[in-house]
Amino acid sequence: MTRGMGTRVGCALLALLGVLLAAAGSASASDADVLVVGDSLAVGTMPYLAPMLGGRNIVSAAKNGITTPQGMSLVRRELRAVTPKTVVISLGTNDGSDPKRFADRVRRTMNLLPADACVVWATIIRPARKGDYRGLNRVLHAAKRRDPRIVVVDWEHAVTGGAVYLPDGLHADEAGYRHRSAMIADAIELGCSDESDSPGVTASRTPRSTPRRA
Repeated sequence: MTRGMGTRVGCALLALLGVLLAAAGSASASDADVLVVGDSLAVGTMPYLAPMLGGRNIVSAAKNGITTPQGMSLVRRELRAVTPKTVVISLGTNDGSDPKRFADRVRRTMNLLPADACVVWATIIRPARKGDYRGLNRVLHAAKRRDPRIVVVDWEHAVTGGAVYLPDGLHADEAGYRHRSAMIADAIELGCSDESDSPGVTASRTPRSTPRRA
């Protein structure tokens, strides 16, 4: 083989390798199993949630301090690249207290998501200075009853029941984020698996892997 022919063959092989790597990267992104969208609670959860979900391909779109409309913008951006089977949402904590406005935001968020995606959405608990949140949680439970894609993780119950401690009334400590992650992982296993016969189940039980705080 001449030097010129060898160079051409080498270039062709490199070009083919580049195409294959690009295709593999595209397949990995488009086949994402779980999309995580949310505020600081999602940020705090991610280090513990990913290992609990085993080998699932996870894409995170989480940012401190965002509202539901800002989360919707993240959803639109991520859906250009991924088609998730499960979407984990931690939004609403930084929204106002108007249930009707929040209901509209939940509806619009759900309209963005794939029709066959399982959507795990955590309830809200926050200090009084940030406004009442109970009406927002009623919106989430009502949405769950209307839309079989939704699985509600009852974070409020975990906090008020003493399973989780919030040092500042909003954000969890390390044990709390582990607990939240275990609740979400349980919700995906119980409510989002192909074998599940309980669509819309409210996940509020204490995960076996996370002890209650004394």
